[in-house]
Amino acid sequence: MKKKVLKIILISAMVMFLGWVGNLLLGRYLTPVLVKSKLFSRMEIFSNDNKNTTIINKTEKVIVREDNSMSEIASSAVYAVVNILSFEKREDAKKINLSSVDELEKYSKGMSGAGTILTNDGIIVTYRTNIIEENAEYKVVSLGGNVLDATLVGIDEFTNLAYLKVAGFNLTTIPFAGSSINNSGKKVIVIGNLSGLQRVHITDGIITSFDEKFNLSGGEISSSEKLEGVLNVDFTKDDNYVGGPIINYSGELMAINAKLEIDGEKKYFQIPVEVIKESMQKIVENKIKQSAKLGIYYISVDPFYKSLKNLSSDKGALIYSSTGKQGLAILAGSPAEKHGLKIGDLILSIDGNEINSLHPLSNFINQYEEGNSATLGILRDGKNMEIVVEF
Repeated sequence: MKKKVLKIILISAMVMFLGWVGNLLLGRYLTPVLVKSKLFSRMEIFSNDNKNTTIINKTEKVIVREDNSMSEIASSAVYAVVNILSFEKREDAKKINLSSVDELEKYSKGMSGAGTILTNDGIIVTYRTNIIEENAEYKVVSLGGNVLDATLVGIDEFTNLAYLKVAGFNLTTIPFAGSSINNSGKKVIVIGNLSGLQRVHITDGIITSFDEKFNLSGGEISSSEKLEGVLNVDFTKDDNYVGGPIINYSGELMAINAKLEIDGEKKYFQIPVEVIKESMQKIVENKIKQSAKLGIYYISVDPFYKSLKNLSSDKGALIYSSTGKQGLAILAGSPAEKHGLKIGDLILSIDGNEINSLHPLSNFINQYEEGNSATLGILRDGKNMEIVVEF
């Protein structure tokens, strides 16, 4: 009797197991295929399954490690970053026989800083605080230790970018991004000076904002001869990154790192790629010293400043001095003085182009060259007028 019961239990268990396996195979593999066929899809028993069934052929789990991705993206760009060495010549260099002294004794001091190769024939950009500007010789050290002689091509007073040239061809460069201004919140890669001969400083960051009001004059009052509007990138800032590039995750150049010392404190910021391209073009065309100059100090007016000072417009450039003195707002002998501009004038437009926080006065002036003329739309004592200025 016991054997008979045990036999029934074993048979039942086997039937249940086979039924479970069959149901699993039918439900997971066979049914999805059947419901997709023309024959079975018409049957009511499969109609609901046909509406809700998805065939999954293969699932892969992909883990992206950001640190590895950053290194791979920057693997080409790092070869476009160099260390620029500048040496100031001794004042008594002409009085001594330089061939008879040690190489280092030819110079009174030296500086170094990061630079970025912009063209494959050897134009390099850096920020002017990285170099000795006068009476100096220059060397460029690339990743791997190759040393090249360099010459100072020019300094763009508008952007404070300095350009050097080395002899070379087919050098590694970083492709330009289309735009960098409207990219707040985007992750970027920051590359700095060489660390030894085989490594560079590299970190990641985030574009936090575009600072419309920041002017390279270094104060609250803007200069008509200095760039207005820079990027702010959040990263671990130090001098090793000044002059080096900021690239996006497509490996494109977004900005160059820069620095000003304001009231004894270092202010780090980034010069947008749009500005770099325009500045470099002037270097290539040998027009860097031909940029127009107006010769005023001003405040860019916005809705807040309009309300604060009870102005009649929330746009424009207000010629201004905190002392209220004409001579401190308008430079002596400048085109502004020669053509009768006055402290308190609100410049609303230039050649019909509206001046506002996104299109400040100084950036318009930089589009002109010495000898060009422009018509300024001005609000003076509540009256609109036009003044033609020759730069």
